[in-house]
Amino acid sequence: MSAKPNVNRWAIAVVAAVGMAGGYLYWRSTWVGSSNPLESTKVVPQDALMAAYVITDEGQWSKLDEFGTPGAQAAIARTVADLEANLLAQTNLDYKKDLQPWIGNVTLAIVPSSPTSVATTSLNSDLLLIVGIKNPFRAWWFTRNLKSQTELTLTEFNYKGVTVSQIVPPNGIPTYQATLNHKLVISQQRSAVEKAIDTTTSESSFLMKSGAKELVRQSTKLDNALVHFYLPDYSQTIGPMGNRLSDRPSLPPVEGVKSVLLSAGVHQEGMRMRFLTEVDPQSIPQSPPVSNKLLNRFPAETIALVNGHGIGRSWSTVVGQSQAQPELQGVLLAIRQMFAAVNLDVDREVFGWMDGEFGLGLISSNQGLLGQLGFGGAVVFETSDRPAAEAMLQKLDAIGRNVVPFPLAIAERNVSGINVREWKIPLQGALLGHGWLDDNSLFIAFGGPIIDAIATPATSLQQSPTFQAIAGSLPNPNHGYLYLDMEQITSVINTLPFMMGTPISPQTLDLLNSVRGIGATGTWTSATQFESEMLFTLKKTREIVTQ
Repeated sequence: MSAKPNVNRWAIAVVAAVGMAGGYLYWRSTWVGSSNPLESTKVVPQDALMAAYVITDEGQWSKLDEFGTPGAQAAIARTVADLEANLLAQTNLDYKKDLQPWIGNVTLAIVPSSPTSVATTSLNSDLLLIVGIKNPFRAWWFTRNLKSQTELTLTEFNYKGVTVSQIVPPNGIPTYQATLNHKLVISQQRSAVEKAIDTTTSESSFLMKSGAKELVRQSTKLDNALVHFYLPDYSQTIGPMGNRLSDRPSLPPVEGVKSVLLSAGVHQEGMRMRFLTEVDPQSIPQSPPVSNKLLNRFPAETIALVNGHGIGRSWSTVVGQSQAQPELQGVLLAIRQMFAAVNLDVDREVFGWMDGEFGLGLISSNQGLLGQLGFGGAVVFETSDRPAAEAMLQKLDAIGRNVVPFPLAIAERNVSGINVREWKIPLQGALLGHGWLDDNSLFIAFGGPIIDAIATPATSLQQSPTFQAIAGSLPNPNHGYLYLDMEQITSVINTLPFMMGTPISPQTLDLLNSVRGIGATGTWTSATQFESEMLFTLKKTREIVTQ
């Protein structure tokens, strides 16, 4: 059973531990300075499931103050203030005044619980904190004031030549701390602190774990980073996590993924995230980059898009992986049954011919049937098996004639030299259309205006200043984009609640109105390493205020 410690009492003990460690370093006349991920993870035990490194430099975090609506900034400020108040309740401390001047960067690690301890998390594991002390003199000064608090009980013992302190707040759970390599290690479990001590004496640290050192080394490549997450053994960590947290959202198990690094930092246009995934090439083979030429088929009015290559191959990979995952088999069975209900074989007639590049987009429009909704959609597929695709289209048209529960007229129309077969609702306009843009490029569009836009885009998406601003700084060549024009999407979202009768909260709108767009892409850096980047372009506060 998981222990549920009182956060406030634990905070008292942690603050006391940090303060006393700073005093010790001061008397040792050691100026610590700021830590880095490589040095901090040398203290993390080798059997740690995962680790995170958080930069605490106020100058780094304050760069985010340039972005967002006043309402969004106020909401975030309230959240931070509430967090500080909860953590420092009953301590009579102010974070900015008493703690921030001397607390350095922080590493968090999840380590397996010892057989004799009570787990402090729901993963049968314990949380270990490694706190850098950047200014021992300020820490020592703080300690002088802290020692006057009589509600703390302090006892010390020796473990392998290292002094370990046990700090007990009033009626609270003990917290253990020790100073190692000019850093403070803290945990509610004695065994976790002892593991950290063992690590420094044996040098069998987290960095010795397969793939971990490369993850930590790669994490230094993101400029202006704020946080890094390290999962050096993805399957061994995520599998047990999914089992123990079956009632909560969790990361998906993916066969062939060995390790994952996630880094997040400040970018001149907002926030940038970087993912580095180490894979088994036998399970996830490397693929060539896409040409992205299909982006020229989507108009500048596209508000959301995802493109890539080889949907058919991806489907085959998922089918193969499902042999060892019963839950995935159930999902695939449901998909097959859904298509079978309209007389389509999903493996052969749907995904079997999708062997080229593809693009799927939402396109803004307020004309025709799309007038109230505000957007339509389109997909474009390249294929080397046009006859198989034609056979699928014939079955699709049969569905329109025989299954759709309202009258449809299916007829052909020529749009700038492209023959398009349209599904038309009498007196209202086209619902759907499909045709061939060239010998191997098929499109299916929803809404008459979207059919025309895909067949003859006046200005392509790649020429759009908005797309260039959002995706222009992402790696290229790549394996496709995720693109979201959040300004246009938010405009559409604003109209949907009135159609559905459910208003959007002002707080949610403040957050949405702070984001200009989102872009993401990925590329293979080697046969075993896939790197992804995601950019959140945010609106500058001064621009919003003057609008």
